[in-house]
Amino acid sequence: MIRNRCDNVYENSIDYDKVSRVYDNVRVGDPEMVQQILQEIDLDQESIVLDVGCGTANNTILFAEVTSAKVAGLDISFGMLEKAHQKTEKTPLVQSPADSLPFAKESYNFVFMTEVLHHLPDIDSAIEEIFRVLEPGGLLCIVTQSHNQIDGRMTSRFFPASAEVDKLRYPDIDVIEEVLLKVGFSKVILREYQFRPTLLGDEYLNTIENRGYSMLHKINNEDYEQGLQKLKAAYASSEKLTYSAGYTFVWGVK
Repeated sequence: MIRNRCDNVYENSIDYDKVSRVYDNVRVGDPEMVQQILQEIDLDQESIVLDVGCGTANNTILFAEVTSAKVAGLDISFGMLEKAHQKTEKTPLVQSPADSLPFAKESYNFVFMTEVLHHLPDIDSAIEEIFRVLEPGGLLCIVTQSHNQIDGRMTSRFFPASAEVDKLRYPDIDVIEEVLLKVGFSKVILREYQFRPTLLGDEYLNTIENRGYSMLHKINNEDYEQGLQKLKAAYASSEKLTYSAGYTFVWGVK
């Protein structure tokens, strides 16, 4: 069952309900990312965990499968949550904006967000809400990319406009740290992590052709088509496109 608490829908040029129709065709859960989170935190069957901006719950489900904690997912898009509900009936799913969480004060032990912060129109309010629902000593983990890590993406090579767009969307790491401390987190811990190199095959090309990355919806069609043709030319020439994604894990301790 999906609980609906979406009374102040954000205005955004990306229609996430529409994106949800193809999201799982081009995006999957990331076990390596989930494992990195779990290495830094101790959870048990009494732990209550919230995945904010869960989308179709790919990482939410992975998280629930490898820990005994009680895990719930939250997203603003009903379309995303409908897809999530088709994959799991065990994981509670709630439709709500991140800056108005429908939960009591100090009701969660751990909150995480994977590649979500840049989608939020007001990160200060969202982090204030997360701080409110965390118990004393509770932890927040924000998985995001620094501006340097954005420059290192494969998409930035073929779609340079996408890097400029995302450096406007993504708050850089020092900004996130400042917000966490301002809201009241007692400590902020930063962990940079470089994922295992991956040879990009047809799946990556399919993701690009379906604009499976949100920043490809933010660039104009001319920039997108030019980049797509350059990428197809690289594939046609049998160039080996190997990519190792870099992420920053920003931990806040309440």
